[in-house]
Amino acid sequence: MKGPSVKELASVEAAVMDEAVEGAAPPVCREPADFYTPAGRDGVGRFCRRFLDENALTATELLHHPRHQTALSNTATFVAILAQAERAMERQGALAPLVNEIARLTRERLKEAPPTELSPAAYPGRAAELLSGGGFLGRFQLDAAIVQRIASCRSFADKAGALLDLAESTAHPDALAPLERLLGEILLSDAGTASCARDAPFAPLIDLIVTLIAADRPMAEDAPPVFRRLAVLMGRVPMPALRDALAAAFRREMAKPACFTIASAGDMFGIDAVQREILALSDLSARLRDRAGAYAGGARTEAALQRRSALLVNEDTVPEITRGRNFMQKLRILFVLQRMPLSPSATKAVTDYLRGFFDSRDFAGRLLDCWKERNEKLKGLAEVQRLVLSSTLPEEERDRLAGRLDDLQNTFLRTQRVLAPLIQAKEDAPADAVLDIVRLAGEGAICNGKSRLAVARLLYRHCHRPRFIRHLLLNAPGAKERAARAGWLRQSLAMVGVPFIDLAAQRVLVVDDEAGPRAFVTSVLRELGIGTVDGAVDGQEALERLQADVSAYDLIICDWMMPRLSGLDLLKRVRGLSGDLPFLMVTALATLEAVRKALAHQVSGYIAKPFTPEQLEEKILLVLAQKDGG
Repeated sequence: MKGPSVKELASVEAAVMDEAVEGAAPPVCREPADFYTPAGRDGVGRFCRRFLDENALTATELLHHPRHQTALSNTATFVAILAQAERAMERQGALAPLVNEIARLTRERLKEAPPTELSPAAYPGRAAELLSGGGFLGRFQLDAAIVQRIASCRSFADKAGALLDLAESTAHPDALAPLERLLGEILLSDAGTASCARDAPFAPLIDLIVTLIAADRPMAEDAPPVFRRLAVLMGRVPMPALRDALAAAFRREMAKPACFTIASAGDMFGIDAVQREILALSDLSARLRDRAGAYAGGARTEAALQRRSALLVNEDTVPEITRGRNFMQKLRILFVLQRMPLSPSATKAVTDYLRGFFDSRDFAGRLLDCWKERNEKLKGLAEVQRLVLSSTLPEEERDRLAGRLDDLQNTFLRTQRVLAPLIQAKEDAPADAVLDIVRLAGEGAICNGKSRLAVARLLYRHCHRPRFIRHLLLNAPGAKERAARAGWLRQSLAMVGVPFIDLAAQRVLVVDDEAGPRAFVTSVLRELGIGTVDGAVDGQEALERLQADVSAYDLIICDWMMPRLSGLDLLKRVRGLSGDLPFLMVTALATLEAVRKALAHQVSGYIAKPFTPEQLEEKILLVLAQKDGG
C-alpha cells in the first residue's frame, strides 16, 4: 500500500482553495461603503489575491491607500479581476464605476483628514479619539492611520510585527478590532502566513497554526517571532476573528499536496508513512476540538480533515494500515482511526474491522499474549477497556465490551492469585504485597467493574492498618519524604475510588479529666503521626472550644465519666453543633445499655478500658476512614 501521492492530494485542493470565503455567498457591493464591510473586504482579498500577495498587501491597505489602488488599476489583469467579481456578484458592468468612486473618495478623505503618525504609546488615545463619534469616517481614518504605519514595511512579517507593536499597547476591544482584522487578513494570505512563519515546512507550519488556535501548549522558544507574539496576544485578550482566520489558514494548508511524513527506505509499501500520517491527523483532530467535540472553524475544519483522511482510510486500506503490528498495536490504531473525522463509509469500515477483533474466538488469548509480565497484562486489559469506553461505539456495545474485559481481568486476578496475599492475610498483609497492588492501581491497571471493586475493598482495609501506615509513612526519612509518600498513596488509591486519610493533617482533641490516661492517648496519637493533638481536662472545657470553632478538629476522643460535663453529655452537645464530627468514646462502662445510649446520639465508635496502643490505633483509623469514605 502506498501513501497518498501529490496528484491525489492535489485533487482535494480545488474543493477548498477559496477557504477564506467557503460556504459564504460572494459579497454584493452596490455602494462604495459595501467594500469596507467584513464581507466586502473578504471579497477584495479573494478577487485581488494575486496582486495583493505579489505586493505584500492586504485588502484593508488597498482600500485605504490611493497609490495601491492606482497600481492595481494599471495591472494587466485588472480588467479580468473586475470581470470575475462581476460574474460572481451577477452585476455585469456595474463594478467599474464603483471602483472609480472608491478611488476618488479615498483621495478626498485623505486630503481632508491626512492620517496621523501612530506610535504604540499614542495608539490607544488616538484610536479612542477617532472611534468616539462612531460612524464610518472615524473607522476609515483609524484604518488609514494604521495603513500608513505599516506602509514602509516590505514584508507581511514586518507588517504583522508593526501591528503587534500597536496591539501590545492596549487591551480595549475597539482599539484592537482593526488590528485583529489586519492580522487576520495577513494570515488568510498564503504568502502572508509563509512570511510570518519564515517559510516553515508543512508539518512545523501546521503545528504553529494549531498551537495558536488550540492554545493547548506553549509556543516553542524557537518559533518565529510573529507567532510567539501572537500567542502572547491571544492569551491576553480574546481574538475570535483572528482565531477564525487561523482556522481558515489551517484549512488552506491542509488542502496542499504535502504530507506530514514520508516513507522510509525500508518501508516498501509506505505502510509506516501512512500510519504516521494518520496518527498526525488524529492528533490535529483532537487538538482542534473543544470539550463539547466542536471543531475550531466549525464543519469546514472537520471537512478539511475528513478530505485528507479519506485518501488514507477506506475499506481496502484498513487491513493494510494495521499490517505488521501485534494484536494490541492493531487495536490502538483502530481506536485512533475511529476517533478521526472520517467519511461514513470509512467509519463503518474501521468499526466493522474493529468488531471483528472482539468477535474472534481467540480474542482473550491473543490479547493476553501481547505481554509477558503479569502486571503488564493487567495494564493492557485496563487500557483496552479505556479505549472501548472512550470510543464512538454505541453506548450499549461499549458497556458490553467493557464488561467483557472486566470479566477477563477479574478471572486473571483469581487464576493468577494476584490478590491472594491480601485476601489470605488474617490481619496485616505484608506491606510489600499491599504496595504492589497500590502501584497497579496508581498506574491505571485495574478495570472498572468487578475487578476494581475487589481491589478497592482490599486496599481500603489494608492501607489504613497501623502497621502498613507505620511501614510506609512513619519510617520515612523526614517530613518532605513522608508528605511525598502520602501524596502518592492518596493519588494511587483514588484511581480505584479508595479515600486515604492524611494523618499529618488531622487535628484531634483528647478529653479526659485524668492526666495519665490523657497523656497516654496523646502519645499514641503522636506515634501514629497525627499532626495536631490538643487536650481538655473535662467535657465543659472541650465544649467551650468547640462552640468557639466546631471545625477546629477532625476527631474527638473522649472519656465517658468526667465532672462538670460527662462524655455522653458532650456527645449530645457536639451533635447539636456538627452531625458528622467523628467522636470516639472511651469508657469502662462497656455495657449494652451504655453502648445503646452512645449509639442513640450517633457516636462514631467506642473503645473499652483498658486497651493497648494498637487497639486504639485501629479504632482511630476506623473512625476517620468512616467519615472520609462517606
